[in-house]
Amino acid sequence: MLDWLIEGARLADRDGLWDVGVAGGRIALVRPSCGRETAAGRRVFAAGRLLLPGLVDAHVHTRDPGYPWKEDFGTASRAAAAGGVTTILAMPNTNPPMTGAAAIQMARREAEKKSVVSSFLVGGACASRPQAIRGMKAAGAVALDVYDDLFGAGTETWLSMFLEAKKEGLPLCFYLMDGAMERFCRERQRARGKAPWEVIAGATDAETEAASIARIFPLAAYLQAPAVIRMVSTKKAVEMIRCMKRLYPDAPVCAEACLSYLFLTREDFRRQGAAAHVHPPLRGEEDVRALWEGLFDGTLDYIASDHAPHAQEEKERPKLEDCASGIAGLEVMLPLLLDAAKRGEFGLSDLIRLCCEAPARIYGLSGKGAIGEGMDADLVLADWNGERTVPARGRFTRGAATPYAGRRLTGWPVFTMCRGRLVFGDGTPDGVEAAEAGLPPESGGKEEEGWKS
Repeated sequence: MLDWLIEGARLADRDGLWDVGVAGGRIALVRPSCGRETAAGRRVFAAGRLLLPGLVDAHVHTRDPGYPWKEDFGTASRAAAAGGVTTILAMPNTNPPMTGAAAIQMARREAEKKSVVSSFLVGGACASRPQAIRGMKAAGAVALDVYDDLFGAGTETWLSMFLEAKKEGLPLCFYLMDGAMERFCRERQRARGKAPWEVIAGATDAETEAASIARIFPLAAYLQAPAVIRMVSTKKAVEMIRCMKRLYPDAPVCAEACLSYLFLTREDFRRQGAAAHVHPPLRGEEDVRALWEGLFDGTLDYIASDHAPHAQEEKERPKLEDCASGIAGLEVMLPLLLDAAKRGEFGLSDLIRLCCEAPARIYGLSGKGAIGEGMDADLVLADWNGERTVPARGRFTRGAATPYAGRRLTGWPVFTMCRGRLVFGDGTPDGVEAAEAGLPPESGGKEEEGWKS
């Protein structure tokens, strides 16, 4: 007997209505809806609502362990479930930082205790200690973020970092933030008498991103060492990646786009100040268009949230340059994308490719990213016609007020299931009462036993 049977759902990549059955935490049945009687413990009559694989978000700052006033695995994972995300990759800037096997194991224990979605870990690779990369995969890391300023190091260090990551079998992920270039650009903006927001907006510019990309590609290709370029934000960066992919077609390099740079612009930063302060800074309309074009033509490989929550008081300091940078984006990830699809700017097949299939493949997450028999039962039922205004603060995240507040978006998750467990239920889909699903009526997420890797 099935644990769940979802009947009459619309799938993003198939015509007609479909039934999807779940048993033992996995998808056990995918068939065209036919009214056939099938035994199931719980039934959902989807009535043509959209059923999607849970999103895989490869860039999430859970702040856990070490910064519980900002976020932890419990609040971050509930925010993820509310935003249609069933798999997160947690970034290493924790306390202690995940720059060694012991710290990764500590973070993994926290994830197992608190997380209601599948939570994987990204280790921090330090240019000063390339040998510390050893053992991180065994400890639980699925990727490595360059944790310090590798761009200030010489070629020998670059070779060591790439080779150690390759030995571990983990992709090495780069932020396009050259410290020396950033200091130079910031001082140049100040010397020109720019306003504080303009100094920040010009501190990490397009030339910095392009120069950084040009350094990554040749070595990754030469050593055949997998790499990921995170947080691409400018038109010139997109063009540089496109050029490098032509020059080095066998380079195992992927590129990430993040929500902030797809849905916000420099004008939002000028108008909202600290609420829209993120690093690298928001860009112009031309950059936003270039990012979308890069996603459509395969120059950029996937979309992530860069969920980076801070407490409100950390975002509201007297001087803008002292305010924490980062935006909490998990709870609006799927609504932003569905709204774009509803407006015809973004196809549902693109959504599945960029937010489910590609990140699962790039980071080696077996069973994730698709609706098919034998896959993990990570499913999101969404009301693609439902409209809602984004509130100032998220429902689950501890992060500060969002710059998306007040936007009217069409397309919101109705419920989210991770490995066959209902982890978010907003409203009551036909045939599923909150009590039956194990959810307290006033809650949007169920307290679940932590995820076990």
